[in-house]
Amino acid sequence: MFEVHNPAIVYISPAELVIHPKLIEIYGENEERPALEKSISEKGILESLKVSARTGVNVVLAGKCRLQIARKLLISSVKVEFVESASPEEDLKLVLDFNLHREGGKTHYQKFHEGQYWESVLRPQAKERQRESARRLNESKCSNLNHSINESKSQLKKGKPVIREVSENLNISVGSYHKGKKVFELISQLRELEKFKAVVALEMEFNRSIDAAYKFVCNQDICNQVIDLLEASEIGSIGDGIAWMLNGDRNPFRRFQLDQVYQFKKRLRPELEIVGRVIDITNEFVVFGLRNLVNMSLEIVNLRPRQIDAELQDEPSASQRKRIFHLMQKFSDVFPVQVSLAELLKLPNLTDKEEVLLRMYESDVFEKTWEDYKTQMKAMEVSTNRKKDKICAA
Repeated sequence: MFEVHNPAIVYISPAELVIHPKLIEIYGENEERPALEKSISEKGILESLKVSARTGVNVVLAGKCRLQIARKLLISSVKVEFVESASPEEDLKLVLDFNLHREGGKTHYQKFHEGQYWESVLRPQAKERQRESARRLNESKCSNLNHSINESKSQLKKGKPVIREVSENLNISVGSYHKGKKVFELISQLRELEKFKAVVALEMEFNRSIDAAYKFVCNQDICNQVIDLLEASEIGSIGDGIAWMLNGDRNPFRRFQLDQVYQFKKRLRPELEIVGRVIDITNEFVVFGLRNLVNMSLEIVNLRPRQIDAELQDEPSASQRKRIFHLMQKFSDVFPVQVSLAELLKLPNLTDKEEVLLRMYESDVFEKTWEDYKTQMKAMEVSTNRKKDKICAA
């Protein structure tokens, strides 16, 4: 068994210490503890770090934040108290024992991480108590038939139920512990699936409210859809996702409409114009048409709503677009003209050369040329049909 070694306090360099990985797993690699940092900067480290040297390496079992702050403040030596243990399991138990009443508060996620450990320790002990009680009960039946069976059965009730003992250690109610376990299990599953954006968001919701996180997890339909949205970076929190699913208030696509023109805060690429037109909206992207200023061609850019840092502009080409729609109706049977006009509609505005093209399509010369072309094509078609008829008659 382990015991605290009656040590004289020693001072050693922070460079000679490593942090037990369980401390990082539970409490995170870097914690913000401004009050503790201020205290250490003014008064130094008042409480010694608990350290095990069982493996020949000085492993910090309690005092992770104090050590990290000491390193940040470039403190040359820290106060250390060495403790003895005989195995990795005893090291782990010391980590949890020392940090049971950790100052600075714990998040719900950290508490349930501890709870997972306490259950693994206490459940085997509870089973052993039950086996011992059953053994004593059988012995009492054999040795004393007049012994009160009810009194013997009371042996089975010795010791608190595991869940109650764990919840008391964590300072939360049994009901909240049952709810929180369901949330913690989902977070663990998401971490195994490497859905880290959903992990971060669900941890935040869990730390804010066990009840809210539990209700979210129990609604599997909404929960699964929100997780997908989080992983696609369409939303940034559980709250945003729930609002979106329930009433659309946070739908990031809602503010975008086809044909709108936006001016970006920064150029998406140096060669692209700073304004773009919305030409399509898909399940994943808002699709913009922007002009490439190097070759003056149309360039298509797909952006997720949260990537769009831009402001809506007044329509810069309203009169030109009206003319384009009119021409598309007029030349609906001329595919090349249709294509060129459709491409012009995707641009945020037209150049002088494109305006000249537009006027050419509108001119009497182009219309007369097109009418002459159609007349010639009809004459050629009639001539071809006559030749076919003569061949068939022969």
